[in-house]
Amino acid sequence: MTASLILPGSSRVQVDLGQAPYDAILDAVRACERTKVHPVRLDADDWVTLGDIALRVGVSRELVRLWSIGRQGPGRFPPPLNPGCDTSFYSWTEVRTWIHANTCHDVGDLDEPVLAAMNLALQLRRMSPQLTRLDAVVKIITV
Repeated sequence: MTASLILPGSSRVQVDLGQAPYDAILDAVRACERTKVHPVRLDADDWVTLGDIALRVGVSRELVRLWSIGRQGPGRFPPPLNPGCDTSFYSWTEVRTWIHANTCHDVGDLDEPVLAAMNLALQLRRMSPQLTRLDAVVKIITV
C-alpha cells in the first residue's frame, strides 16, 4: 500500500507503507525535510461526502443521508467535519466505525487509521509555531 505526502505547491511524494506504515511516513517526512521541503499533509482519503460513503458501502445516498440525520439506524452518526456548509464532509475513519458497529454493511477491515492520524499530526505540527500553549494541545491527546 502507498500514500502520498503533499508538498507545497501540491506536488507529491509517494510513500511505500510496507509493514511499518508509521516508520515509512516518518522516514519520508525526514527525507523531504533534509532537502528543506516541508510536507503540508498526507493524503489520507479520509474526508468523504454522503455520496462517497454510499459508494464505499454499496448503499443509496438517501440511506446514508437518513443515517446522518438520525431518521434511520440508531442515531449518533458522526457529525460533519465542516458543519453549516452546503456540502458536508465526514471523516471516513469515524463513519466506517459507526457503520461497522451499527449496521450489517461491510466496510472492510477496520485497520488502524494511520494515515488520518499522521495527517492530523502534520497539520498540528505546521500550526505549532502559532500556538502559545502547545503543551495544552498535546495534553488533550492523552486525556
